[in-house]
Amino acid sequence: MNDKFNFSSVALGIALALSSSSVFAAKPSTPIEHVIVVIGENVTFDTLYGAYQPPQGQTIKNLLSQGIINIDGTPGPHYAKALQRQGQNPTDKYSAKPLLDAAYDVLPQPLQIGILDPSTFQFLSGTPDTRFPADLPAGPFQITKYVPYGSANSATGDPVHRFFQMWQQTGGNNHDHSLFTWVATTVGTGGGNGSNGPTPDNTQQGGELMGFFNMSQGDAPIFKQLANEYALSDNFHQSIMGGTGANFFSIATADVAVFNNAGLLATPPSNQIENPNPLAATENFYTQDGYAGGSYVNCSDANQPGVASILSILKNNHRSSNCAKGAYYLVNNYDVPYNVDGTAKELAANKFIYPPQSVPTIGESLSAKNVSWKWYTAGRDAGDVVNDELYPLIKSIVNAQVPAAIPEPNRTQIVNAQAYASTQTVVYNSIGDPINASAKVVNTPNLRNHLKGMETFLNDVSNETLPAVSFVVPKNLISGHPGYSAPVRYEMFINDLIAKVKSKPELWANTAIIITTDEGGGYFDTGSIQNLDFFGDGPRIPFLVVSPYAKKGHVDHVYQDHASILKFIEYNWKLKPLSSRSRDNLPNPVHDKHLYVPANQPAIGNLTSMFDFSGEHDADDEEKDSTKLKFQHSHKD
Repeated sequence: MNDKFNFSSVALGIALALSSSSVFAAKPSTPIEHVIVVIGENVTFDTLYGAYQPPQGQTIKNLLSQGIINIDGTPGPHYAKALQRQGQNPTDKYSAKPLLDAAYDVLPQPLQIGILDPSTFQFLSGTPDTRFPADLPAGPFQITKYVPYGSANSATGDPVHRFFQMWQQTGGNNHDHSLFTWVATTVGTGGGNGSNGPTPDNTQQGGELMGFFNMSQGDAPIFKQLANEYALSDNFHQSIMGGTGANFFSIATADVAVFNNAGLLATPPSNQIENPNPLAATENFYTQDGYAGGSYVNCSDANQPGVASILSILKNNHRSSNCAKGAYYLVNNYDVPYNVDGTAKELAANKFIYPPQSVPTIGESLSAKNVSWKWYTAGRDAGDVVNDELYPLIKSIVNAQVPAAIPEPNRTQIVNAQAYASTQTVVYNSIGDPINASAKVVNTPNLRNHLKGMETFLNDVSNETLPAVSFVVPKNLISGHPGYSAPVRYEMFINDLIAKVKSKPELWANTAIIITTDEGGGYFDTGSIQNLDFFGDGPRIPFLVVSPYAKKGHVDHVYQDHASILKFIEYNWKLKPLSSRSRDNLPNPVHDKHLYVPANQPAIGNLTSMFDFSGEHDADDEEKDSTKLKFQHSHKD
């Protein structure tokens, strides 16, 4: 009896143990047990790596290798490849491929648009940036000839980076990239932005988008060192034409947000629908666009403004639009529908907030297989806010504005609350927290608990309790975003993060740190683009894999985009694609004589080409455990 009872107790214990998530969690297919995806903002590959010289034996496609610039940043023998031209749009309808006209004599004067004045916390408007000459050559120019890299005043103007604009700048494939400047200066962020927005007479855009940094002259030394020591891609693309919101959403979903009412497809308010048809008597100034204007597109209907021209390009290239009938997709920036505490934001025609989403996320997929994950967005944790360098200054401003007659302790409570809220607005990248748009995640406590801040991330690294998959979004002011940040601030953030991971040898030994940006910020780039569907791809952006298993000093040419990150996560933990329409369904590329464009389009890689899993590897020159199983990876076709 006792033996039988004891046996039953053991059996019960085993059953309970087998039901735990730790036992049934999917095991990685490679030696990588931790993936950390770090996402900065708004720089193209040529802007950052345009003058990079790779290690011996490696090739690269950038401004320097193509002879567009010389090593000293001056115009090179093939500068004409990047020469900017005027455009023409002779009809009253939007064209994704405007006609070419005469070349610019000089570049339009770079402007200060979006630069944050730290003394007033106000953004500068489109006034000339007199640090740059007014007669720059009509193509790429080295930023740091005029604004030293890493200086206290290193922020430069913010180029326009929106959906229909990028289609015009690239023509969809970027085979001709001479219209970047004309599009920016004729439309800016378009009509519908209110009294402070651009107008046909002042689009608030100049030649700032043509600037680049020069690694061969000392710029971006950490990004250069990482490329020398680990794996760099010169063929990684933002997933969506346009800006931050749509691309962050694609990083989490390999898809696009859609307008809905209680989960059912619906039509947005009319003022929120894009209309890129040019206003009468203007070259190219869109009728309705902008951050307080149109952002939704019904791309299943060729009669909708701007849609027919893009559908024509797709048809000529035998591509599907991936646009569901009657669906209005969010192709530009609106805010996420939930607050940090999970409460819903008010939706209205004048709120420019998109509704809760049911698009499947990588978080839900990981949880379903009991693979641990967190999305860390700086500003979610209290420590991110109160320890920020701006908090004391903002608190002093709030303290001076709150009436002294309010009795204590109420007055102090009001000051603290307002100072916290104001600082969090500066620190927290709301649209960089896209899983906070998922109705299922936010309304399921066990899932919402995976959304954390930077303080939690640093503690998880220190305590070696990182989940299998981490997404890390830095504070706004250190994201590298032009205007209110600069690449040097993102660079220092990356350097610190890598150092913290490396300080934990057991963690570092099986970790891959993926470093990229959300999108190119509207900057110039020369890389070819693949038409995957109506939404993109977009231009190239920087992409690094930092890991003991990264190919050393390797420049990878396999075509990748944001969905490639999800494909690697799914490959490593044996997960299925997120949905029937998500881009992680696409096959891996087959490259033939065209090194940068797949022969089997549409196709995107799964990042395995940037790793070497063939045998033993060193972790900071110290031999790893010799009992580590060898792993030979294979490509999925």
